[in-house]
Amino acid sequence: MRGLTRGTAKQKLIKARLASLQNPPQILLIQEHHLDKAGIAYSTKGIEFWQGKACWNSGIPMGITQCTSAGTTILVDRMMAPLIKKDGILVEGRAQYITLQLPDNSELTIINTYAPRTSKDRAPLWKKISEANFTADHVILGGDFNHMEEVEVRGRAGERRMHRREAATWHHLTLQLGLTDAWKLDSFRRMSKKEFTFDNGRKGQGAAVSWIDKFLVSQELDSRGGRIEVAPSIRNISDHSPLVLMIWGRPAAPPKSSTFFDTTLLMEEATRTALLEAWASDQPPPRQDLEWPSWLEAAAERVLKRSGKLAKEKKQKKGTRLRELQHKT
Repeated sequence: MRGLTRGTAKQKLIKARLASLQNPPQILLIQEHHLDKAGIAYSTKGIEFWQGKACWNSGIPMGITQCTSAGTTILVDRMMAPLIKKDGILVEGRAQYITLQLPDNSELTIINTYAPRTSKDRAPLWKKISEANFTADHVILGGDFNHMEEVEVRGRAGERRMHRREAATWHHLTLQLGLTDAWKLDSFRRMSKKEFTFDNGRKGQGAAVSWIDKFLVSQELDSRGGRIEVAPSIRNISDHSPLVLMIWGRPAAPPKSSTFFDTTLLMEEATRTALLEAWASDQPPPRQDLEWPSWLEAAAERVLKRSGKLAKEKKQKKGTRLRELQHKT
């Protein structure tokens, strides 16, 4: 994606697209910005609208020319930026990472990659990422992979198919980090019908679309679940469609062995009304989807707490009536 330079019309389109989203992303992974170090120094001022931190990986010089290719960037918004514990470059222009210290003291490593176009050049990249030996509790690997693991292409596939050497290094990486494509997981709800992230814009026999942009998540993030969506593309910014991943804040806590809900409380008007009031409480429903899991969890805890008190009161009343009957007899 190009257009990060200050004052360009493309930057305004990027800003407008972010502003139009119902749940703006807190972290952006950008590939193929084609900027060298001088261009990065200039463009850093051009993304002030992000109001966070930009972690840059400069492009690769192209021979004797002054042009650069590839290049990656991770933009972290101002709410998440203080959580960055460390960041680094794995391969110049091709792969970088950040590690966040989450509020629950666990670590999340996010790897951003822009893979080469040929299978023989991609194999060393996967090996280099694997050699980093990430030990974070959670891992996300995202970006433009420029390959297909399966038959995920319509039209000309070319070098985007994996050859044997690349397949070996790729499968070693995914097994080492325990990664799975979030698009293929049932725990991540698909929010769009579009199934391809790249479109060469041609028609007829020259047309080709493919699934080369992905988010791979580790097993614990799979248990949390979330949403994934192929957003509409902006052709004059990129020939790729943005892939949007949302992960729920934390996994649902397993029920405690001591938790017991007396279903008979629902059969009586007074106790049923009390439980409904506990569920509604005075807290309005959240406006953003990301807040719903915590709101529902809090509502369920209120109902369980209230049902425990009602069940205890019911038991005490029953015991009182029983003692009264025994006293009469």
